[in-house]
Amino acid sequence: MKYRATVVGALLLASCASGTDQDTQNSTSTPVVTTAPNAEVSYEVREIGSLPGAVDIVERDANDDFVYVVSRFGTVERWGRDGDLVDEVLDIDAYTTGEGERGLLGLTFRERDGAWTAFVNYTNLDDDTVIASYPVRADGTFDTSTPQGTAVIAIDQPYKNHNGGGVVVGPDGYLYIGMGDGGSANDPERYALNTSSLLGKMLRIDPRTDGGYDIPADNPYVGVADAREEIWSIGLRNPWRFSFDPQGNLWVADVGQGNIEEVSVASAGEQTTGGRGVSFGWSAYEGSQRFNQDVVSDNALAPVHEYTHDNGACSISGGAIGTNAATPSRAGWYFFSDYCSGKVSAILTDGTRTVMEETVTTGLSEVTAVRTTSTSLYVLSLSGPVYEIRVVRQ
Repeated sequence: MKYRATVVGALLLASCASGTDQDTQNSTSTPVVTTAPNAEVSYEVREIGSLPGAVDIVERDANDDFVYVVSRFGTVERWGRDGDLVDEVLDIDAYTTGEGERGLLGLTFRERDGAWTAFVNYTNLDDDTVIASYPVRADGTFDTSTPQGTAVIAIDQPYKNHNGGGVVVGPDGYLYIGMGDGGSANDPERYALNTSSLLGKMLRIDPRTDGGYDIPADNPYVGVADAREEIWSIGLRNPWRFSFDPQGNLWVADVGQGNIEEVSVASAGEQTTGGRGVSFGWSAYEGSQRFNQDVVSDNALAPVHEYTHDNGACSISGGAIGTNAATPSRAGWYFFSDYCSGKVSAILTDGTRTVMEETVTTGLSEVTAVRTTSTSLYVLSLSGPVYEIRVVRQ
């Protein structure tokens, strides 16, 4: 398929932009070309393939000639890097439900002692979150002799939304799990800042080969009375997608309640990845604005970027850090979209605030995620289309 070019320049951000939940209305128009003054790159957008319910695209290893595309309906397909279907490596449709904000929601890989393992995040038939593992053969296919996977952890979900869904092997080799606040609206059970609950948190665990997990000794709540030791960060509403940049900083796109969508960056420490002991503020805050008055979050991390639900926006779909290989001239920029507006944006921050922002493309539909691999930037749509976006220097 042919590329379509969107030419943009670096624009100084005068104020916070526009914006988010994943289950609301959507745009149905096709991508359009937009132009900004002082252009220095062009963004070329093409559809490379389609998978209904697409929510994630993941690379196992930079040397592979394929990537994995995840459908919330319970399947994982391998595609060649040009978008051609190679095979289906997983089908857990019988063990999950791809409705609303549930289903097969995330995938990541870990290599340890020369062996690869795939970890998936899915909602089981009891509507609870399950993290499960599958051995991965040398050729990249999954060993599904245990069809539903080997259980690592299961977490009760009180409602059918805000399941999070992101699962990432961090630079330290540990498994990070983004958990929503349990759902409904307004954090009714006040789980997000409650350290006795796993909901509304970033979790950090070390999965065992035979199931279950160990807790890293440097997790911030180890030894703290009444706190869950799996917790790495608190105060999240629905961290649908999160990423680590090459420096180990943690980038989180957290879906807002009814007005504000936000991007936050937790800086890495000298010996740890970003986010250790951090509060992202929900539900004391929605973005930078005070929200539930009966809870407090002292020293909550302020977002580096936020936007409101103006101009058709409704739910942030994060998010990926640009690199020299995947996004030439845009290394260090953060790319994200919005489920309803279909606009893809890029921001550059100084670590505390956004200093530049530009539009990548507009007119996409039902955007679920923006992701990078070692070579490419991708945008996924719930209705199926998967787009590759190339950044071309002018």
